[in-house]
Amino acid sequence: MELVGRGPIRVCYLGPDEKVADWVRAGFERFDEPVEFVAETAAAAALDRIADAQQRLHPRMRSPLVDHEDPFDCVICTDDGDPIEFIEGVREIHDELPIVLFARDGSEHLASQAISGGVDDYVTASGDNPTGRLVERVAELASDHRQARRTRRRNERTRRIVDENAEMITVVSPGASITYQNDVVEEVLGYTPAEIDEKLPFDSVHPDDWQTIREEFYDAVRDPEYVPTVEFRAKDADGQWRTVESRARNLLDDPFVQGFVITTRDVTERKERERDLEGYRTVVENAGDPMYVLTPEGEITWVNEAFIEHTGYDRDVVEDAHVSTFMREQDIEKGTEIISDLLENDDENWGRFEFVMENVSGEIRRYEDNVAVLTDDDGNLRGSVGVVRDVTSGEGE
Repeated sequence: MELVGRGPIRVCYLGPDEKVADWVRAGFERFDEPVEFVAETAAAAALDRIADAQQRLHPRMRSPLVDHEDPFDCVICTDDGDPIEFIEGVREIHDELPIVLFARDGSEHLASQAISGGVDDYVTASGDNPTGRLVERVAELASDHRQARRTRRRNERTRRIVDENAEMITVVSPGASITYQNDVVEEVLGYTPAEIDEKLPFDSVHPDDWQTIREEFYDAVRDPEYVPTVEFRAKDADGQWRTVESRARNLLDDPFVQGFVITTRDVTERKERERDLEGYRTVVENAGDPMYVLTPEGEITWVNEAFIEHTGYDRDVVEDAHVSTFMREQDIEKGTEIISDLLENDDENWGRFEFVMENVSGEIRRYEDNVAVLTDDDGNLRGSVGVVRDVTSGEGE
């Protein structure tokens, strides 16, 4: 991993003549911005130094006990010796590191060879202010190279974040084709990104759900600020229907996206739990015996219809009220003791005690209360649930 450019521009210069190297160095010293100029006289030494600098680890990961160079931002070589072989050697190390050939004259043959070998520019030592022209071109190429590295790093970071996201992320183009799909689609629907790529999004969407999706996306096309969220069924690779929830952002006008960014998560298990809970709630609501749920502090959070019918109180009077509103202190103590015993004894699921309560008509009734505790994953009390049976008949109070 390379370090995105920080600090002075770093330039590696290759040339056997030390006087020419000092002349070029002086040109960089006159430049407005600081430049770190590294000169080598042998091609092998220059290539080794470039390779070591360009391939080093990110500075946050390197050892403080080992010396490391920052990566170079540009390479300069003269036309002495075999510059083409050196340029090709640099390209084997790094295919995007800028290279400038600083030649004595404007040989078209050498320029053609250098361009074929991968040089970025060609500056001659003849004419007015040759080192000034060289410095300006090197600074321009180095700045562009640093910016390109920043962009690559940013894009790579974004892609890794997207790829590691726990949810499916899809980009859909205006033509309704998928231009990007992260790997999570394989976990959710069993398809690889390659199987999804360039196809209509969710080609196996349940036909009954298409209209809702179309309407939501059409609203987002008309109003880019609108963020639709829609649930629908999609057939997975095994032919099973999965319930998914998608949230879309209209980024059609973003030149880097030009499409809808859709975040999708599998909610199949949640929907199944909701259906199960709804079924349980229907059973409980229609049960003949009164039922209630209490917080650990004794507040009533829910009662079923049978509880309302037996007591005659309105729901808004009962729910959120403290149990002491309807139960005597000595009966509350019995119930509290039962709950404590259940928490301490994992073998017991239910406890039983009797209590008396006055209904809305002023009639005193005796009830048998079957109590169970509600706990979290760590065994901490979250509340209690009770199933109540009227045992007044034949007893009196």
